[in-house]
Amino acid sequence: MILAVILAAILVALVPIIIGHGRNIRLMREGLEGALTECRARYAVARSAEDSANADRWVPRGSGFHEGDPACGSYRRRNMLSRAG
Repeated sequence: MILAVILAAILVALVPIIIGHGRNIRLMREGLEGALTECRARYAVARSAEDSANADRWVPRGSGFHEGDPACGSYRRRNMLSRAG
């Protein structure tokens, strides 16, 4: 009986942490998808090397982004733009 009470107390303490962590991951994933969408749009309209270089330097400004987030060139170098979308 004592073991069951201890296990229940541990579960009650850990459940909010687990739920919060899952929410943070979902928010990070949504932010990354938003950045990739904006970067893909910039690269899609690039018609010259200069346009592409400008897109490399451009920082996505969508919702959920913070100061210091990387520019589009960083995403492209990580091969994150190769997926169709």
